[in-house]
Amino acid sequence: MNMLRLNFDWLISGNDSPEIQQTMGEFGLRAGGINLTENENIWSQKIHDTVLVSAYPIAMWMASSWWRLLFEPLPAKGIKPSVDWRMAHELTAANQGFIWPRVIFASDTESIQMWSTPSNAADKQSVRYINSLDFPVSVNFLEFDQIAETFIESVISRLKATSVDDTSLSNLWEEVKEERSDICATNYRRCEAELGFDPDECPEIIMKAALDLADRMGSKTLSELAPTCGKDSMNATPLSLITDLINSRSGLRGTPDILIDCSFEQESSKIPWQRAKEAAIRVRQSIDIGEEPITNNTLCDLLGLQESEYEDWNPPKGQHISVAFPSDSNGLYFHPRKRYPTAKRFELARLLGDYLLYGSKGTSWLASTDLRTSRQKYQRAFAAEFLCPIISLQAYLDNDYSESAIEEASEHFNVSSQTVESILVNNNLISSSYLEAGLPY
Repeated sequence: MNMLRLNFDWLISGNDSPEIQQTMGEFGLRAGGINLTENENIWSQKIHDTVLVSAYPIAMWMASSWWRLLFEPLPAKGIKPSVDWRMAHELTAANQGFIWPRVIFASDTESIQMWSTPSNAADKQSVRYINSLDFPVSVNFLEFDQIAETFIESVISRLKATSVDDTSLSNLWEEVKEERSDICATNYRRCEAELGFDPDECPEIIMKAALDLADRMGSKTLSELAPTCGKDSMNATPLSLITDLINSRSGLRGTPDILIDCSFEQESSKIPWQRAKEAAIRVRQSIDIGEEPITNNTLCDLLGLQESEYEDWNPPKGQHISVAFPSDSNGLYFHPRKRYPTAKRFELARLLGDYLLYGSKGTSWLASTDLRTSRQKYQRAFAAEFLCPIISLQAYLDNDYSESAIEEASEHFNVSSQTVESILVNNNLISSSYLEAGLPY
């Protein structure tokens, strides 16, 4: 099943500008099999599967937001996105006098996530959208790219067929296509978007610093850190937190002592938590730990850290990223950020998972954040399965999934209750309603 379907049946209506008039039609949008354009017309009091709007505003919004739609992730959980972010990721920003369904798009680097809610009943509008997505729909990255490209070009073709040439949309799309065909230009635009800037909005000095960092730490790692340290970060200037940590030449020195090739999990077509589960099982088997809880000493040994130094580590106030970068002695400088015991354990397990995929071959530095990118989802799922294996958890709970049983299990495995709940949800043992649903903010 196609996770995203975007349809338009052309009509001619109204006396607006040629771009609007010649691209009027019945618009239909489906995600995960849900019709997001099903609506009630307040005047006729009838239900319709599609809505009469112009395709031009959507195409223009997609083209102008192209790089941010594809590469800028959601802000970290609990952080309200800026108006600027919402203009680039919410369909309602297409505006131009039409009433659009509230649909949010955001990249996790592997797929485009979609959220949607029905119209607010309190809004006195002529069209009221009925349906919503109870949980986010994931659209394959390349599939979304192709669907959006096809839609934009269909609008341009429609305009040309009706003798409406040389539009703002056609000119903008030519620029985007030219940049998409140039790998250097694409990387530049991607970096801008990850920092939270529209094309050509980012100051040159910041872009130079970002591209230099990408060369040092690997572009994949910068992609994880840039959104948290970019335009909307709490730091004085974008990227300053990263450079401050690097220049400090401090941190916990560690030399990871584990060599397991987990690249097959990374390349798998499975979703992040499934790949992470397989990797965690493989690591536990390699260290012959059985199904017992992991101790702090074992975690530190695997990362080559001194447990006493790890226990005494006090991160700087305001540090909202965890990184590990090369030291002078073939090891790594670890900069953890968590303060509470269970959170510190979980963080180390996340960094272990990140090392196995990205750091063990020396291709990238390690980065752990609160973002909801594919890499961060993988880390969280790896840490959960590594610290609290599903087989051991099931045996411990013995089919008792009550709140008190989950709390006892979290104490036994020394993880948070939320971690236990996530494991149970991902393995279909409890309903996903246990966890937060709906919009991401």
